[in-house]
Amino acid sequence: MLRPVLFLVFGVGPALAIAGGPEDFDTAPESAAATLLPAALVAGPDFHVVDPVQGDGLMNRFVLESRFGTFGAYGRAALAVRVREVAALHELARTSDVAIAAGGAVQGVQSEVKTAAGVVTHPVETVTGIPRGIGHLFGGYRARGEEAVADARQDVNAARAGAAAGGSAGEGAAHAADRGAHAAQSYAARYLGITAAERDYYRRLGIDPYTDNQVLRDTIHRDARIRAAAGFGMKFVGLPGIPGIGLTQRAVDAIYNEDPAVIRRRTRATLAAYGLSAAEIAAFLDAPLLSPTRQMLLLENAESLAGVAGRGELFRHSIGLTSPEEVEVYLASVALLVKAHAGEPVAALVAGVRLPTALRADGRLVVCGAFESIYWTAGVADLEAQLEAALPAQPQPVARELWIAGTLSGRARAALESRGWQLRPQNLPP
Repeated sequence: MLRPVLFLVFGVGPALAIAGGPEDFDTAPESAAATLLPAALVAGPDFHVVDPVQGDGLMNRFVLESRFGTFGAYGRAALAVRVREVAALHELARTSDVAIAAGGAVQGVQSEVKTAAGVVTHPVETVTGIPRGIGHLFGGYRARGEEAVADARQDVNAARAGAAAGGSAGEGAAHAADRGAHAAQSYAARYLGITAAERDYYRRLGIDPYTDNQVLRDTIHRDARIRAAAGFGMKFVGLPGIPGIGLTQRAVDAIYNEDPAVIRRRTRATLAAYGLSAAEIAAFLDAPLLSPTRQMLLLENAESLAGVAGRGELFRHSIGLTSPEEVEVYLASVALLVKAHAGEPVAALVAGVRLPTALRADGRLVVCGAFESIYWTAGVADLEAQLEAALPAQPQPVARELWIAGTLSGRARAALESRGWQLRPQNLPP
């Protein structure tokens, strides 16, 4: 089933061995959650991970069932975030009974909060194969360039059509401006309406205030509004021991305490210093998949690469990301690049490759992909070939490092090494 699905999604056929004959492939396994995860992520109050867990050749796809809904998680890092969010919902459900105010009762508050906490998401569908967007990471800039050209042609055609109908060619530019304004408005509606009171909830719960977990967002929004109207403060004391959201304390403080509009003004100046154009800055700031937290994380990682040429490429590549899974893997891959740089500095970022790629001072290539469980399936072989095609041409063969987050099967290791990759698997913590 995997090969037909990959053919339809990526437009590629089965990979061939270097010698030209058929290649032996792995089959991505199904595994028990307990064999892949520490006990704290397998099950806990109000949740458990569904068995079996399906791998796709690059990552494991987890399904978390809880009394608050069913949530999908692409990879272990995403699962850890969902487990924290379920813990936050548990705490909210436990402590959201609003008491009677002095001098009067608040009618219907308890049932309203309980209803919000009990909303169930749509069950996660059973999906096989590498998800939409991940294959996009292995390509080069050409596809995004073609999309940009297509958009430009659309604007030109709109201008010509307007002129033919008695309008002016300037209407095409106006149309493009309208699209930009619409993107900004959509971004504001999605992320910039969170109140200071809500951000304080997220801070005390140790949760990203711009999470895409709609159950949690609805619950906090409802409870914060009710308590503000009733004059009550929060009763819960937070969730000690829940890890942060992968940022320095300075950035965490900004996320929880600063108005997002203030952060955006600061970000504009930073991106301009990295060499991005005004159009690129606007596209980055209004990219619907790049929440303020994700933007802050990318900015911090770029800052950690001080002295490395071409850091603006990190932001240019991020603008074209196409799915939540792709965004999470990309951001984790950038963090891997920071780790590679800390061990031995890289000199410059490479343009035109979506996976974070850099050159060391001696010309070695460093490619970072935060994949957690690699098997040499036909689909993975095809994606590796796409990555090869996207890499810059070199006047002579150079050493190439491939940094990954987790583990490789024996067949994947042998196949990649035979293709000239020096593997740097980080493995996952217990």
